[in-house]
Amino acid sequence: MATDRDLDRTRERIMTAALTEFAAKGLAGARTDAIARRAGVNERMIFYCFETKEGLYREVLRRKLSEKVHIIESSDDDFATTLVKGYESCCDDMRHVRMWQWEALDSGRRKIVAEEERRALIQREIAQIRRAQLRGDLPADIDEDLLMLVRIGLQIAPVALPQFTRLVAGMDPDDPKFRRRWSKCLRAIADRIAAPRSAAGHRHRNASEVQQNVQ
Repeated sequence: MATDRDLDRTRERIMTAALTEFAAKGLAGARTDAIARRAGVNERMIFYCFETKEGLYREVLRRKLSEKVHIIESSDDDFATTLVKGYESCCDDMRHVRMWQWEALDSGRRKIVAEEERRALIQREIAQIRRAQLRGDLPADIDEDLLMLVRIGLQIAPVALPQFTRLVAGMDPDDPKFRRRWSKCLRAIADRIAAPRSAAGHRHRNASEVQQNVQ
């Protein structure tokens, strides 16, 4: 039992160190010996616990995915709140944003690591958008897939492209004043996208059309 707990703690240290290394250098540039040094373990332990560097990368991603699945299943926030929370999550978790940036540079059109799990998570989030359309909370004539892409862009852009944030707003993306301004802007955008229930009759397709898209 004690051995199992020790191994779990070792895995935790390795994954924490790996997240920092992958954020700094991407999957291709990260070195397992550097991760081992950060974690304070023998490099062989990485391969014992995760088999390969890609296996370690996959587990780091899976942990993040698991957290997001829990958030989705435990809440049913409106579009504006989801938008703002997603942005705040990006601000507070820049290491994962950096990993996604490295992926964009490294992977090209190759299959990405944990693609099936990540696609499944996105489909859960798109399903939330569809349910909001069925309720009349979002316009049914907006493509739900592309609205998801819009949501991701709005959440990530200021932190993924800090140089443009500085050029446009004159502030760093981690400046608390900028974060408040951007969150307020996101809510204003979401309020304009969201469809008031009172206008549902002339602003939406009927529910049967949306239901066909859900099925």
